Amino acid sequence: MLLAAWLLSACGEVNLLDETKLRDTSLITGDPCEAPCWRGIIPDETSYRDAKLIIEGDDRFKIIEEPDPQEGSPARSFTFAEGENPGCCQVVSRDGETVSSFLLQTAPVMTFGPLYDRYGEPDYAIAQQASDEQGYVALMYTERSLVVYAFVPNPALGSLSTASQIIGTLYLGESEQRQLLECTSLFNWAGFASFSAYSGEAYDYVGEGVGDETACPTN
Repeated sequence: MLLAAWLLSACGEVNLLDETKLRDTSLITGDPCEAPCWRGIIPDETSYRDAKLIIEGDDRFKIIEEPDPQEGSPARSFTFAEGENPGCCQVVSRDGETVSSFLLQTAPVMTFGPLYDRYGEPDYAIAQQASDEQGYVALMYTERSLVVYAFVPNPALGSLSTASQIIGTLYLGESEQRQLLECTSLFNWAGFASFSAYSGEAYDYVGEGVGDETACPTN
């Protein structure tokens, strides 16, 4: 699932409240720019080269991986970390020229209440359980092409609340958001509801391409 795969490590114990991830509160403060901008990087506007220069020019960050493009594909990406911590964040360009999306996995230094006060209600939500003790709700703000991930402990009994800790953000270009909406099933925002209210298969919204492997390939 487009909204889930990035948070689940391939091996080892899952820890969604990871203090080694990016310590950043700019989504709430709006400093130095507000969503869909982050540190001057804007999907569909900022070139891949300029995004690299922004990260390389900030002493807080270090690019730790930039795979060679696959044969026949112009797509490029790089992963960066804060200080000596493990990688937290990834910038992607589908055409190799312009940033199409970027993901920030964040330490739990923000909560959903101030973000809700600043941006209002999200349009869609969907819950994902990572373990018996940990889950999150992905909250989609279509006007800002933004997905915010809010932590929910004990998913079987837990609920989304203003105190829910933010553990990541996904900034999308127009085509990336369009593909996400086409290929994902979601729930309409129903307020600060239980984790279970945003899980299961009784979706309010089903993308037109769901189930079409040509339009929405699984790999």
